Amino acid sequence: LLILPLVACGGTTTTPKQGESAKTVGVADVKANELGAKVFQSACMSCHSAQNESGIAPPIFGVKDHVIKAYPDRDAFIKRVASWIKAPNANDVLMPGAVKKFGLMPALPQLTEADAQAVAAFLFDTDVAQPDWYAAHYQAEHGKAPQ
Repeated sequence: LLILPLVACGGTTTTPKQGESAKTVGVADVKANELGAKVFQSACMSCHSAQNESGIAPPIFGVKDHVIKAYPDRDAFIKRVASWIKAPNANDVLMPGAVKKFGLMPALPQLTEADAQAVAAFLFDTDVAQPDWYAAHYQAEHGKAPQ
């Protein structure tokens, strides 16, 4: 019963994500993450599934891992992912091995800027687990265990 008034009054405190400090997540952030989850499911998951290693694009946990290493700040991460979704650039890739294997991601101009930012925020804020097959795959590709 006490939780509802806290959320209705503006937010709850969350654990900081990589590269950010503790913050309060308000109702607008929750709604954006709901929108981001829906956009991810409808526009991204069919290609960026982590269910098997023989997909048509890199699994989303690998994408997030590469982007967050280059853009650990939440706002920078969101800006990078949102702009990449709308217009991937072959001269500015963070995953050259994935581009070599899968080709450059097609642009998704049908997504609104709000949708692109929502899915980027959702990816930053969501813990994406590595599937069981990943360690063996990484070892085979890189000659060492993943870190």
